[in-house]
Amino acid sequence: PRRAPAPTRAAPAPSRCWSWACGAVAAAIAAAVGVAALQAADLGGGPVGFSLLVLALTGGPAVGIRWAPKVLPGLSRRRLLALAIALTGLALLVAGLVHDTTTVMLIAVVAGVSAGVAANIGHTLLDQESEDSRRTRTTEHLHAVVRVLVGLGAVVAPLLAAVIGPHRLGSGDFVFAHGGAAFTLMLVGALLLPVAALVLGKTDDRQGVPLRHDLREALRGADPVEAPAPTGFFIVVEGGDGAGKTTQVEALAEWIRAKGHEVVVTREPGATAIGKRLRSILLDVSSAGISHRAEALLYAADRAEHVDTVVRPALERGAVVISDRYIDSSVAYQGAGRDLAPTEIARISRWATGGLVPHLTVLLDVSPETARERFTEAPDRLESEPAEFHQRVRAGFLTLAAADPARYLVVDAGQLPEAVTAAVRHRLDRMLPLSEAEVKAQEEARRKAEEEARRKAEEEARRKAEEERLERERQEALAKARAEEEERKRRELEEARQREAERQAEEARKRAEDARRRAEEERKRIEAEDRARAAEEERRRRQ
Repeated sequence: PRRAPAPTRAAPAPSRCWSWACGAVAAAIAAAVGVAALQAADLGGGPVGFSLLVLALTGGPAVGIRWAPKVLPGLSRRRLLALAIALTGLALLVAGLVHDTTTVMLIAVVAGVSAGVAANIGHTLLDQESEDSRRTRTTEHLHAVVRVLVGLGAVVAPLLAAVIGPHRLGSGDFVFAHGGAAFTLMLVGALLLPVAALVLGKTDDRQGVPLRHDLREALRGADPVEAPAPTGFFIVVEGGDGAGKTTQVEALAEWIRAKGHEVVVTREPGATAIGKRLRSILLDVSSAGISHRAEALLYAADRAEHVDTVVRPALERGAVVISDRYIDSSVAYQGAGRDLAPTEIARISRWATGGLVPHLTVLLDVSPETARERFTEAPDRLESEPAEFHQRVRAGFLTLAAADPARYLVVDAGQLPEAVTAAVRHRLDRMLPLSEAEVKAQEEARRKAEEEARRKAEEEARRKAEEERLERERQEALAKARAEEEERKRRELEEARQREAERQAEEARKRAEDARRRAEEERKRIEAEDRARAAEEERRRRQ
C-alpha cells in the first residue's frame, strides 16, 4: 500500500477566533436591541416602531441561521463568515446614520439575517474542525463567550447611548443631528468591521486568491442540476492525501459485501484504461509544469469516462459503488488549492458526470502535517505541493461539507482506523438499502417472529384457560366449603336451641316438683297443725 494510516491527532483549528467572532456578532445584535427603544423614540416610531425594530433584530438571525447553508455555496465558508460579519457591521452603521423609520427597519432585517448567517457558519466551522474529544468543550466555550458578550452588549449599549446623548453637528445647509442610540449603533457597527478583517486575516483558506474573484464566481449562478442514481448506492470517500481513504474503502467494501451486496470499488483518477493513462500524466512529478486549467480538464475527462464505463453501469444493476475520490477532489484541489474558481470546476465536473452525485460523501479530515507523516513512499506531484496548498485543499473540502451537511459525513481521520470505520458504518446503517440476502433474512426473521408470537399467544391462551379452570375449581371448592360451614353452623345452632329447650324444660319440671313438694309439705304441716290444735282442744274439753 502507498500509505499507512496512523492514529495521530489533527492540528487544532482557529476555534478561539471563531468563538469570539460569533460572540462579537451576537453582542452587536444585543446592543442594537438594547437601544431599540431609544432609537424608535428618536425616529418617532413609538411602541410600534420599537416592536418592529426588535422583531427585525431578533427574527432576522433565525432566518439567517436557516438560510446559511444555501448562501453562496461556492464560496469558502471562512470567507463568507468574514463577509457576513462585515455586512452586519455595515448594516448597523448605516442604521445609525439613516433617519427614516422604514429604511432603518429594512436595514435592521439585513443586519439580523447576516448575523444569523455568521452565527451558523461559525458554529459549523467549529464543529467541523474540532476534534471529537474536544467538541463538547469547544461548544461550551462558544456558548459561554456568547452569553458574556450578549450580556455586556445589552447592558453597556443603553448606558453608552445615555452618556453620548443627542448631538447636532453641521455647517450651512448640512446638518447632522442624531440621538445617543444612533451614535451607539454607528459605533457598534464600526467596531464589527475590524473584527471581520481580523477573522479574514487569521482564518482565510484562500490566501493569494482575491476575495472579489471568489465572490464574483460564487454570484455567477447555481451549478447544473444534481441528482443521485435511482438504483444502487453511490459512496464517495474524500479527503487529503494521507487521510487513510484506501484503508476505509477496503474496510467498507468488506463490511458491505458481508451484508450481501455487490460492491464495486473504484477510484479517481485511473479506474479505466484511459484513466490509467491520464493518471500517469497527472500524478507524475515530471508533469509539474502543467497548467491549472489543463489539469482540471484532464481530471474532468477521466471522471466522464469513469462514470460512463464504471459507475453508472454498476449503479444501474443495483450495485454499491465505493469511489476513492470524485468531484469534490477537483473542487478542493483545482479550485481551493489552485487559483481557479471552485464554481467553474464544479460546473465542468457536473457536466462531465451528467449531474450524478453520491448518496453519501465521507470526508476524512486530517491536518496536512499529520497526513505527511503517513507517507511510506516518495510523494507524487500533488503530494509534493507545499503545506499551504494542502491547507487550502482541506478548507475546500470542509467548505463543501458545510454547504450540504445532509449528504456529507465529516470524520476525524486522526483517530484509529477502526474508530473511523465505526463512525461511517453507523451512518450507513441508516442509509444503505437492504441487500437481497438481508431482505430474505429479514423476512425469515419476521416469519420466525410471527411463529414465535403465535406460539406464545397459544401458550398464553392455554395458560389463561388453565388458570380460569383452576380458578373455577377453587371458587367451587370455596363455595362448597362455605355451604358446609353454614350447614355445620346451622346444625350447631339447632342443637344449641334444642339443648336450651331441654334445659329450660328440665328446669321447669324441677320447679314444678319443688312446688308440689313444698305444697305437700305445707299440706302436711297444716294437717299436723290442725291435728295438734284438735288434740289440744280435745284435751282442754276433757279438762
